[in-house]
Amino acid sequence: MLDVVAYVLFGLFLLMVPGFLFTLVLYPRKESLDFWQRMGVSLGLGVLVLIYLGFVLAQPSLKMLTLAPFVLAVFGVCLLFALIAYWRGGLDVAIIYARALRRKISIPKPPKPKPVPPEEKPIPPKLPPPPEELPTPPEGKPAPPPEERPAPPEEQPAQPPQPPEEKRESGESV
Repeated sequence: MLDVVAYVLFGLFLLMVPGFLFTLVLYPRKESLDFWQRMGVSLGLGVLVLIYLGFVLAQPSLKMLTLAPFVLAVFGVCLLFALIAYWRGGLDVAIIYARALRRKISIPKPPKPKPVPPEEKPIPPKLPPPPEELPTPPEGKPAPPPEERPAPPEEQPAQPPQPPEEKRESGESV
């Protein structure tokens, strides 16, 4: 059963790819054909290419109409069509179709949440500064009173400078 599926997929590949590349050679602009027209023309041109390849390989002088030479000839014709399509600018159409196909096949991602406008954002409450941590007394004993610590230098009130005492010549101070 698996062989049948593989042969069918391989046959579709051999049938459609040469025809699609040939349409890129003949109609290199995206506006020339829409997607379904291009697929229909690809199918017809693919059949045409395969018939001509089979006819050439079946000549009595060649006698090469077996699977391996036929597949190699199809890949050679595909390479030739791809080079000509690249030269004419038709591979841009293939890139557009490949991106569209990837978008269709990819797993949809969940939508991103809408951002909250600035005026509706909750403002976090300002918390008071944490109190200075005091050592906890052992259980059963009352806590000692907090010691009077001198304020840090930036919190001490500034004292105005005192003018120097004037000394008189006699040594008395005013």
